[in-house]
Amino acid sequence: MNHSIDFSSVREQLVVQLVLLSDEKNRFLDSYFVMQGKERTEISQFLSIYTQTVQKLLKASDEELQSKVLIGSQVTIEYPDFDTKDSFTIVMPDAADPDENLISFLSPVGKQLLLAGIDEVISVAAPSGAIRTRIAAIAYAGDKSSTVA
Repeated sequence: MNHSIDFSSVREQLVVQLVLLSDEKNRFLDSYFVMQGKERTEISQFLSIYTQTVQKLLKASDEELQSKVLIGSQVTIEYPDFDTKDSFTIVMPDAADPDENLISFLSPVGKQLLLAGIDEVISVAAPSGAIRTRIAAIAYAGDKSSTVA
């Protein structure tokens, strides 16, 4: 873990996320899911779980704060079957840039990684089929990509 991170800044960014994703949740959902439907309902439920988890982590130690993949986390995943690694930063949808490994938390991969824990093995859906991955490292990126501009 990166111990040089300013965790007070990280916590402030997470509080901004909480405001957007809980207090202003309907406005956020309206921006990305105009129509009512199954996908919007599922994302709404997932956002509730995410905000509850962040609220708990904000009360926890700095180490625990980096125990889960959050919006703003840089996550390194290993592909055990291929002996390779990739790093992504999970960001708000407007900050996504796959060419720069900035993945929206609303993307299929982002949704699967969000809230995963260190050493957790997850199956990531890919066009070629499910790929087994392991969360090798989580560090908070601590930049503006995790908050609203």
